[in-house]
Amino acid sequence: MTTFTLNCERKNKHSAIRETLEKVLKADQRFRNPYIPAKQNPIDRRNTKIVTQIIDSLGWLGKDEIGNDANLALFLVIQHTDKLSTMEKYLAKIKVAAKINKADKRQVAYLTDRVELINGRKQIYGTQLTFDKNGNAFIDNVIDPGKVNERRKKMGMEAIEEYLKVVDSDSKR
Repeated sequence: MTTFTLNCERKNKHSAIRETLEKVLKADQRFRNPYIPAKQNPIDRRNTKIVTQIIDSLGWLGKDEIGNDANLALFLVIQHTDKLSTMEKYLAKIKVAAKINKADKRQVAYLTDRVELINGRKQIYGTQLTFDKNGNAFIDNVIDPGKVNERRKKMGMEAIEEYLKVVDSDSKR
């Protein structure tokens, strides 16, 4: 009985934040596919302000506290921000959150690779795609490509070959 009461109190404690972040998630995806920068970029800047305020005041909230969609919003907004300094600041925070199961290790991999590429370095996990003129996905700029699947496995990710198959099948729908 006590466990149930505590879980309900925790969920109720963050219900307004969960609702806000669920709206942020919808806005984050609004003009992303197809990507319309003139419409999406102002939304991304507004979402970044909301999400960074939440993380700065409460820390990286886990799925058990705010639900899957709201937790996903935290990651996606940081992943989509246009400020490298914001990505780097919150990359450190999501790494800590992943160690205590408040964030997904796969999200750490995606954000890490994005930061590495923006900084002119090679990606570690091979999450950031490039498309050829025929729309086929490929991954380049990877550190030690022969060991990328080992690194991906440690982050709970499928082999890079499987990842590319899924991406290619999704892009041809």
